[in-house]
Amino acid sequence: MTRKRIGTGDIRDMQRADVQRFNRNGVYLPNPTASPTLDRHKPIPSDEKARAFGLEPVSPKRLFDLPAGDAGAGQSVYRRIHAFYGQGMNHVARTNYTKALAIITNRSSTQTARYFHVSIYGFGVRRTGNGVVPFNPLSIAEAQDRQFEQIYLDDVAQTPITPRFVPSVLTAQARVMVHDESGQRFYDVDVIGSRSFSVYAWGVSVFLLVKPDGYEVDAQNPEGSEPILSDVGVEDDVVGARVLPIFTNLTENQQNRTITITIDPAVSVARRIIPIPPGARRVQIFSNEPDPGAVPWEMDFWTGRAALGTRPDLGIIDWEPGQAKTSMVEIPNASAIAIRPLDPGARATGFSLVFEVEP
Repeated sequence: MTRKRIGTGDIRDMQRADVQRFNRNGVYLPNPTASPTLDRHKPIPSDEKARAFGLEPVSPKRLFDLPAGDAGAGQSVYRRIHAFYGQGMNHVARTNYTKALAIITNRSSTQTARYFHVSIYGFGVRRTGNGVVPFNPLSIAEAQDRQFEQIYLDDVAQTPITPRFVPSVLTAQARVMVHDESGQRFYDVDVIGSRSFSVYAWGVSVFLLVKPDGYEVDAQNPEGSEPILSDVGVEDDVVGARVLPIFTNLTENQQNRTITITIDPAVSVARRIIPIPPGARRVQIFSNEPDPGAVPWEMDFWTGRAALGTRPDLGIIDWEPGQAKTSMVEIPNASAIAIRPLDPGARATGFSLVFEVEP
């Protein structure tokens, strides 16, 4: 195979291309030794735009070109929605989370399977209902002003005991649609403030599951929002989802989060509602009494800010026989834990609630 010989026209084209930067029509003089990063007379390539906005990595994208210590994470896709729904009538566990609201989709551009790290995160604001006055959804700004929860006394009125110091978790669920060799499969997860996991697939779609009367709030069209009537309460959830292609799926990082409270039955025998921190998966409760099971204490998983006289309980927590602790208990889709003394004559007791958290 013979190589094409460079002719006179090719040489002239090379010379014109070499001096093209000197023939600009701008009102400035170009620097012959340094070219500008952007040419205002030419369209900017999309990859340069993405790199300028921080949406593209500056390091090489191929795995064998990555510098040492770089995990090779790709470009993330994320979206945030505002969901509004009622907690039910008379009992918070009477209706399931069945209505799906689409959040985000990400897929492999090369049509090959890869690891996707999926994160669902957000906060929930609950308001007490009375079954008479319907509620309208909060705005994003109003919800953000209430995104921290406190320990309170669930008596005739919900009396605060502490400042608002624990981020308020959402109690919705998420549905993940995975595209892989099975064609299409689904699985549902609880989202107690946050939930992260990894899948190996061609593509991932994330939906938020709310109760049947729920819907996504359109901030651009507030007149389209419908009020919801509930005697337990309503919940505003601001939820985001992120799907990030990764090179490895080792993303678990378990932590502990401890909340303490001292309860004096002589003050009140009403329930103390302790919020569950975001990302909590399991909980273990310790008491400073040597045998708290001998003293009547009632502990339940609870839905905070529910109306009095309703049933927002979601499960009972029992003491280990003869020990000052409970077993490690899996947390259901609850937002708080309720502790109530059944004996007004019992002495003040301190409790430590140790949560196993996966951020």
